[in-house]
Amino acid sequence: MSVLFVWFPQSNFSSSGLLSLSFLCRSQPSAFFFFPPDFAYSHTSTYSYTTSISTNTTIENATFHLPFPAGTDVDADAASDLWIYNDDGTELTTWDASIVQTAYGPMLRLHVDRLVGQDRYVLWTYAPNGSVLDREQIGPDEIPANMTNKELSPDPTRYSIAWQQSVDHDIDTRYPIGNASFLAPLGNVSSSNCEYAWDDSDACWEFTTVAAATYDTPTEAIVTVDEIRFEAWNEWGFWLSNSFNTFEAGTTPAIYADGRQGWTQLDGHLHAGMGRYDGPAR
Repeated sequence: MSVLFVWFPQSNFSSSGLLSLSFLCRSQPSAFFFFPPDFAYSHTSTYSYTTSISTNTTIENATFHLPFPAGTDVDADAASDLWIYNDDGTELTTWDASIVQTAYGPMLRLHVDRLVGQDRYVLWTYAPNGSVLDREQIGPDEIPANMTNKELSPDPTRYSIAWQQSVDHDIDTRYPIGNASFLAPLGNVSSSNCEYAWDDSDACWEFTTVAAATYDTPTEAIVTVDEIRFEAWNEWGFWLSNSFNTFEAGTTPAIYADGRQGWTQLDGHLHAGMGRYDGPAR
């Protein structure tokens, strides 16, 4: 038995506001099923925050202050919704997370009594044409004396931090600073050229923010607050036929080495206005 699915456009909605789908069978009478106009339609608006902290040795009594989204779309207890994972993918619940007031404004404070780290490297081996022949994780005592066609990159222990918040209204992704929740603290905002523009709606800005790290360590440590990424998007459509608009912001990392700790200025970049802006409002 063959079945034909017929989709009636919005102009064919019945006076009761219902959408009909007709199933036409070759040898049986037609059957009509009624679905609401928003059947299989979705419209979502979401914020996303990600970063990570890495260390090449075990540190103790570690406290970090990080930029974090602030504004009316961010719950007061947003820190309780953080996801924190080690580099094996295991969720960690021993970190203390809270939003605190600092001399720079509200920030995310993370504290952990002990942060285990390993001094590791990735050894890359290349063919003469530049293609990768091998990738191997090694310790410092395994670094080869002959580094011909090889490259070494640090691979410290990394802890991932993520947060996501959905809201019931469209997010202003064209001009988010001052019109949507955004990273705080925030300073020195200035417009800039978009290196990779999607369309005429794209707009870019530079900004600065700060981060801090303090910890105890019996040995020399390299502790890094990696790039902080903050994004938001509106997405709508039917099934796989979706459209969206978005902004993306990111900061430079903060690297603590040679005994240096405390506050560090981070440079940030915002690329806004990407996507479609002719879609329906929520």
